Amino acid sequence: MEHIKSEQSWGLSIITLAREKANALNEQMVEELMDAVVNAKLDPQVKGVVLASASPRFFSGGFDVAEVFAYDRSRMKSFFSRFMDLYEALYKLPKPVVGAISGHAYAGGAVLALTCDYRVMAEGGAGFALNEIDLGFTLPPGIVRMALHALGQRSGSWMVLSGHVFTPDQAIECGLVDEKAPPDSVLERAIERARMLASKPAQAFAIMKQMTRELGGYGAGVSDHQELEPFLDSWFSPQAEEKKRALLQSLRA
Repeated sequence: MEHIKSEQSWGLSIITLAREKANALNEQMVEELMDAVVNAKLDPQVKGVVLASASPRFFSGGFDVAEVFAYDRSRMKSFFSRFMDLYEALYKLPKPVVGAISGHAYAGGAVLALTCDYRVMAEGGAGFALNEIDLGFTLPPGIVRMALHALGQRSGSWMVLSGHVFTPDQAIECGLVDEKAPPDSVLERAIERARMLASKPAQAFAIMKQMTRELGGYGAGVSDHQELEPFLDSWFSPQAEEKKRALLQSLRA
């Protein structure tokens, strides 16, 4: 795999984002992540997953804007459909998923972090944000549900409506992340938490996890694929196109 690393240790699948450009997500990286998640689900030797980053500054900065913003509607439909597969597979994985958030988690990167059952974030200046609203397009309802499930109605609504960038301290205070750790200890702590969760009886854990998802409105029959076309309408709206052009220009300046 070119953009991620996947290894097994302590009965866990440790999936590490390892792409240049701040672990920016593109088609190939999403496919590699999807393959790793499916393998982790099907492998009876894997009792849990740790989602980590090789970068000390970024968990993931979101989509590779230089590439993804150039996709036409057909290609964007294919890409975002696959991204939906990825975050839904992670969120519904019947095994524990723990996030080792070593740096910034923005937009699509924040979505990946929200799929985790437990999140460890590095102390320091990293930010955690669903900032899509600043680009003028809307989030699919499943992502909003994940934010509300993580934060509760009030803080979750603030996260998606404001695009607020949560510092590690703010993220701890509102429950967006479960603990902070020194940057060089984030992965170690995440592995410890994943091993603890993976030690629970697997069938009971899977059933209880499914219940938490269903009570949060994200049951087995619920999928954002039903909302793909409205998302694409929003993504390609005149307002969003203007905001995306402005962002690209600012990055090139």
